[in-house]
Amino acid sequence: MLAIVIGYFRRLNIGLLSIAFAFIIGHFLVGLSASDIIGGWPLSLFFMLLAMTLLFGIAQANGTLSLLAGRVVELTGGRRRLIPPAFFLMSGVLAASGAGNISICALVSPIAMTVSIRQRIPPFLMAAMVIAGANAGGFSPIAPAGIIGVTLAEEIGIPGTGLIVFRKQIIAQSILAAGLYFLLKGHRLTQCPEQDPGVTAGRINRVQKTTIAVFVLVVGAIVLAGWNIGLTAFTGTVVLLFLRAADEETALKAVPWSTIILVCGVGMLVHVAQMAGGIALMADFLARFMHTRSAAPIMAVTGGILSTASSASGVVMPTLIPMVPAIVEETGADGVRVIASIITGSHMVTNSPLSTLGALAVAAAGQQQVDQKKLFKDLFILAFAGLGYAALIVWLEIV
Repeated sequence: MLAIVIGYFRRLNIGLLSIAFAFIIGHFLVGLSASDIIGGWPLSLFFMLLAMTLLFGIAQANGTLSLLAGRVVELTGGRRRLIPPAFFLMSGVLAASGAGNISICALVSPIAMTVSIRQRIPPFLMAAMVIAGANAGGFSPIAPAGIIGVTLAEEIGIPGTGLIVFRKQIIAQSILAAGLYFLLKGHRLTQCPEQDPGVTAGRINRVQKTTIAVFVLVVGAIVLAGWNIGLTAFTGTVVLLFLRAADEETALKAVPWSTIILVCGVGMLVHVAQMAGGIALMADFLARFMHTRSAAPIMAVTGGILSTASSASGVVMPTLIPMVPAIVEETGADGVRVIASIITGSHMVTNSPLSTLGALAVAAAGQQQVDQKKLFKDLFILAFAGLGYAALIVWLEIV
């Protein structure tokens, strides 16, 4: 928690702080060796995250992802009421294909804000649709957040959570998106007489066709043939670079190194905390207020509160999911359901402008004639409303 607080107020990467805290706590307080501390670096997770983000960095660099986004706008035929759902679906499909929620929000949010201004659609509605869609697809077993969730669950002895959590997130985020769509009167948007030449997709070129073909092969090999995610993605990356689908230096710059360090650094600190008994101690404290039915909603709210000012997948999940076995033992709750509730709660408040996805939306709005202060306030309110929504749908066992 101290690493999160310092990182937030001093604007330092929490992963780097976590590595330093892992050394200080592990070596000086717990007496762990350097090899024990370094052994906490999640090497397999690091390999998979690097491979997937590098592959999609190529697609971002050569305009393939932007092209796909433009096609979605064209498919609506100028019917404004269809544009927000189209962006929800597009964000979800692209995130599920392996890009992940952060990458897709970074790519799609600027396009969504441009469309919102030119088609006179409320920016808040467009931002919410993109974030909800990205979160719905972001827990695909081949997307970074999905990989993190599955890896953390397997490490505590709860396998087979991937598709279950993915399905629950699609349900939760779809209900949220539908509610916001009608609440913000998206269904009442009329035909816009103006076309949007700024975001229409151009003719697909040879490089983009090649990129799409390699993507299809990579996803098929992972999902259908069960090939290793990291090795398959790296192979696809090498093929695209060999075919000159993008410049290697540009693709490497597109890798979100700070996010990868954040995720893996926190993982190292959690490893040290586990060896020191800290995870079990915190789980015992939370378990005092839980019983079989309330365990999941309480963990959903806990995850949501932590996520308002920190990374859901990089900080909250690696902190809370390791507590699940102790909570299950104390309360008798279902482990998979508790894991799903942590993920649901933590990702219902990623609309917060203090969190990565909300911040990306506000940053994108700054490039357009959008009232950033109003969007900031609206997203902040939505994030805290998401806490109550997450607790409700978990309590009612909708997810």
